[in-house]
Amino acid sequence: MNRDQLKFSRQASCSKRRNERGMALILVLMTVLLVSAIGLGILFMADTETSINGNYRDTQVAFFAMRSGLEEARDRMSSKSIAPLTLPASMPGSANAIAYVINSAGSTDVVDPMNMANAYSDSEFCQENFATLTSGTPGVACTVAPPTSSVMAYANSISPNTNTGAALKYKWVRITLKQNGTIPGAPVDASQPSSTPICFQTAANQEIPVSLIPGGPYPSCKAAQAAGQDAGPVYLVTSLAVTPQGTRRMGQHEVAGLTFTPPPGALVLNGPSASFSPIPSSIPFFVNGNDNASSGWGVTSAPPSACVASGPAQVPSISTGDAAGVTNVTNSITQSPDRSANYTGYGGTPSVVNEGPTGTGALGGAWSNPVQLDNFVSSLAATADATYTCGIGTPCSPSGPVGTNADPQITYVDGDFNYGNSSGAGVLIVTGTLSFNGAASFNGLILVVGQGVMTESGGGNGGFNGMVFIAKTHSSTSPYSQLATLGAPQISWNGGGSSFLQYNSCWANIGNTMRYSVVAKREEMY
Repeated sequence: MNRDQLKFSRQASCSKRRNERGMALILVLMTVLLVSAIGLGILFMADTETSINGNYRDTQVAFFAMRSGLEEARDRMSSKSIAPLTLPASMPGSANAIAYVINSAGSTDVVDPMNMANAYSDSEFCQENFATLTSGTPGVACTVAPPTSSVMAYANSISPNTNTGAALKYKWVRITLKQNGTIPGAPVDASQPSSTPICFQTAANQEIPVSLIPGGPYPSCKAAQAAGQDAGPVYLVTSLAVTPQGTRRMGQHEVAGLTFTPPPGALVLNGPSASFSPIPSSIPFFVNGNDNASSGWGVTSAPPSACVASGPAQVPSISTGDAAGVTNVTNSITQSPDRSANYTGYGGTPSVVNEGPTGTGALGGAWSNPVQLDNFVSSLAATADATYTCGIGTPCSPSGPVGTNADPQITYVDGDFNYGNSSGAGVLIVTGTLSFNGAASFNGLILVVGQGVMTESGGGNGGFNGMVFIAKTHSSTSPYSQLATLGAPQISWNGGGSSFLQYNSCWANIGNTMRYSVVAKREEMY
């Protein structure tokens, strides 16, 4: 290449380089812009994610606050509560038919569900469709408050930190009874009037209009229950929660207590050919069917809640499932020496009455059905305060008092139970053999349902206030299958001393107010 050509080549190269000047800056700027865009996107996504998480957390706070309100109310419906609520006994439209529990976050946080201008007004009540009241428009929040004449004085929450800034976020809980037409478009039974009270049957595990309960008509579920039917009121418990950020959650539970109103008798031997052998031989021992709950609880120390005698003033000393059982038990009582005078109550002397299908029929229906009796036992087991898992033929013993008068409990024993000389109160369920001695004492309801055997040995000065119910629903041999019909219940009492069985309707029915279970649940949009 000559000199002129080399010179030209160098000039062309320099010109090309001059044309490429600034490209690096452009590339850097484009990279910075791209990175900035990615960074801004990440920041936006993080901010959005934070907002989503915050909103989700707030809805969760509201949801669980709403649930805590429902649970406080359900707990305070129990007779065992440290602050039991007065429960409605009639439908809205009547006096004292609506109960509210309010939970303020401080003096400036005014909670008034009946004031429709209040931030926490009850915007759901008119959707309940009570027959005697004007219903709201479906899907539209209420603008009319519940009737003032139906609302009890507000009860204050007992939850931690109530009336402070740290209070749980639920604002109020409402309790009412349920009618057939309460839930719009979903009656319990479309063939019955919408104003019919709805009851719950524990053994059948179902809701039912009171008008369809056998033996009626009954004016209320409580009346049916007092008459010995498997029926109790269904309550609607509704809770509103509102967070400081304004998130609202409203939920509702349908709640019912246990509905086991025992058949009449201080001692009920449910089933064919009952036997009571041997019987107590001591002069002081007695079985009394005269209700001693007419003035309070009828015992020195009683639970904190009041009780009004709910059973007949007099029941049989011993109820049996058929005429053969009456003959067996009466023959045992009247053998020498005759202790007939120790067995007092409804009927003759001794007071031993056939309450089975061939007699008065009080032990018919669910009481003569092993399936329904076992279902009831399962319901109790699910709500028990204490559970013992024992074996048939390998009994276990209580680890302490089986409840107290001040704090009665539901105790469930799967198998044989050696109660010994223990004391207790509440409801005791034993699926195997219940054994104890004459010093044992218990206030409440004793259910020996399964093997249907109860045995006592030795003397003592203990006694049972309430009632004892014995039924054989399972075979006595492994695998202890459920029977198609009830077997023969057995009780033996080797001794006696000054022990006794005393009918007491308050203690016999204690289980019906100790636990309220959720039978249905839903969230509301209002």
